[in-house]
Amino acid sequence: MDETKEALESLKIAIENREKRTVFGFDEFADLVRKEPERILRNIFQLFHDMVRRYVGEGEDEYPGDPESIGFVEYDCSKIFAEGSDTPFFADMLFANRFVRQVSGLSQGAQQNKIHVFKGPHGCGKSTFLNNLLRKFEEYTETRGGQSFEIFWNISVNDTKIEVPCPSHDHPILIIPKLYRADFLNKLLPDSMQDFKRRLLANKEYAWIFENEVCTICKSIFWALFDKLGSLEKVLDMVRARPYIFDRRLGEGISVFNPGDRLPEKAFAMSDRQIQMKLDKIFGASVVKYVYSKHAKTNNGIYVLMDIKSHNVDRLLELHNVISEGVHKVDDIEERVNSLFLALMNPEDKAAVEKETKAESFQGRIQYNEIRYVLDVPTEVNIYCSVFGNEIKSRFLPKVLENFARVIISSRMKLDCAPLKEWIPNFREYSKYCDEPGRLLRMSIYGGIIPSWLSDEDRKKFTMQVRRKLIAEGENEGEEGITGRESIRLFGDFFIRHEGKPNLINMGYVTEYFKHGMGRDRRDKYIPQDFIVSLVKWYDHMVLGEIKEALYFYNKDQITEDILNYLCAVSYDMGSKIICPSTGKEIEVTLDYFKALGVCFTGKEMSNNAARSYAEEIQKRYTELIAKDWHVNITETELYKELSGAYTRNLKEKVLHQQIFKTESFRDAVKAFGTEVFETFDTRLKEHIVHMIKALVEKFSYTEQGAKEICLYMIDQKLAEKFS
Repeated sequence: MDETKEALESLKIAIENREKRTVFGFDEFADLVRKEPERILRNIFQLFHDMVRRYVGEGEDEYPGDPESIGFVEYDCSKIFAEGSDTPFFADMLFANRFVRQVSGLSQGAQQNKIHVFKGPHGCGKSTFLNNLLRKFEEYTETRGGQSFEIFWNISVNDTKIEVPCPSHDHPILIIPKLYRADFLNKLLPDSMQDFKRRLLANKEYAWIFENEVCTICKSIFWALFDKLGSLEKVLDMVRARPYIFDRRLGEGISVFNPGDRLPEKAFAMSDRQIQMKLDKIFGASVVKYVYSKHAKTNNGIYVLMDIKSHNVDRLLELHNVISEGVHKVDDIEERVNSLFLALMNPEDKAAVEKETKAESFQGRIQYNEIRYVLDVPTEVNIYCSVFGNEIKSRFLPKVLENFARVIISSRMKLDCAPLKEWIPNFREYSKYCDEPGRLLRMSIYGGIIPSWLSDEDRKKFTMQVRRKLIAEGENEGEEGITGRESIRLFGDFFIRHEGKPNLINMGYVTEYFKHGMGRDRRDKYIPQDFIVSLVKWYDHMVLGEIKEALYFYNKDQITEDILNYLCAVSYDMGSKIICPSTGKEIEVTLDYFKALGVCFTGKEMSNNAARSYAEEIQKRYTELIAKDWHVNITETELYKELSGAYTRNLKEKVLHQQIFKTESFRDAVKAFGTEVFETFDTRLKEHIVHMIKALVEKFSYTEQGAKEICLYMIDQKLAEKFS
């Protein structure tokens, strides 16, 4: 029995601490405003904006400090759309940036008096997005940081007591008559808050405080009490401020309507008979009319239409005056409504809605926001992991799971991309490792990544204007192709086929599945012709680069010595024998010397004239460098870093051309790695393989098994010869 009482007491304390609303007197509320004006003085638009910023954060630019940045950043939307949800929504970078921009406009008042329609194709996750957003909003408003306040009356006159909630959930600051609000707040807020006071009086986001009227019920009560009591102090003593509870299920603060929810046969006024009787007793018949509409329940809240079709088309039409003017007629009373209006729509319903909402003034109030199929690879992979578990990653060789996602995403992309052609007119230069329409490149850019395989020239041409055009092009993709639901089904089918096999899921399995596993008709309908061939080329190029990197033994000291010797030699005549002051090494300045090191820096065989010209160019740059500052540390200059990077890059390119890696023993030794047989191979060969396996594991996230398998893949597919 004691345990039962203890459990009940614990439950009582927990619920009362969480659920009991603290009610403030108006003087207590004014003190809160004085101490925390930015938290307390918020309408629904500011509150919604702060909620998004609280959970999404500022975002991270992949290339901080880049003068060509366009503010296309990576936002972590997991806390707002996925965390704690049974059905998470995953926002790619295109949508996340678009969504944050739209929400930023809300706090400035720019998006008020509009209905925000999120339009997207079937299976793109619209309903999941909005349901999770509303759930997170409710969660936020239950925290102290997300508190919003509403007016609540506690009236006691002539032995008659009555509690009157404001059905419109009006903010308590609005109870101060409009004419006196600015002066009141100016005197209330301390001088130490001058910056905020200036923003309060000048910024559009706070205009509602000085422009909005309190609801007709509260306004009538205020002046009726003032006439009866003759004292503002006594009136304000009866005003309370309590937290505004947003409850979707009760329709308080959040009202959600589905297309099948029928409208009442006619609009009717709502009231409370008991409250009206007591108000009449205090003030006289009909002095204060406790009458309001259903829209009052979401004033300063969120009104949602889940799909604009069927009965929701009528609801949209009904909102015309409410959205345009912020006014709704209830009997002979004008009721002010300031709500955040949200809706979902399928693309095919847009024409029907525009036909119904013929008035241009209303169509101008509809703000369309796009939700498309996912277009960046990490987001598509996150969807698979959400459904099938994060452990699926361990069953794939690196990049193979991502390549499955790339095939899916390719179905959602357009063939032509004018900004890409303008940027790189001759895209065939990349045909060895990218598809000609550049879908693989666009996927990377839509995910915020500039691929390393682009030439230096094309990277320099990737200006702010080019980025903007490409990202704008991405906003027009993702309307068609394999849906989100179909993608999950296809991946599940693919994974079940291969999850029990002893080796890791490799690229061959992916190509086989899309060629034969999903059926020819669907493949031809969705997967672009030759895309998979290009994807394999791209994958092979990436794999080969990783293995070259893993096999290469860096000798930084030797590279540094060669560069310093070369920079010294270019200042002398042919045939000179010199001592480099930086290294102490003797150098004979000859064309053969310039040709040998020129190849290291350029990666190309050089003629005598080419070697001489290259040396003269470097000598000119080196002389200009020294002229500016002869004390400069050469190894910290851009010239040195450029030569060092090129030298290292070209050495890596040639690493697999060493004879030791062209023998059958190399393949046999890789296959035997981790077994006793491995010890029977040549010591130098073993050292290279051990170094390679370790580097693949540490730098490129392979397991030892995966490192062996990918190296055997490289050998069997003859990748070194393919990209020679």
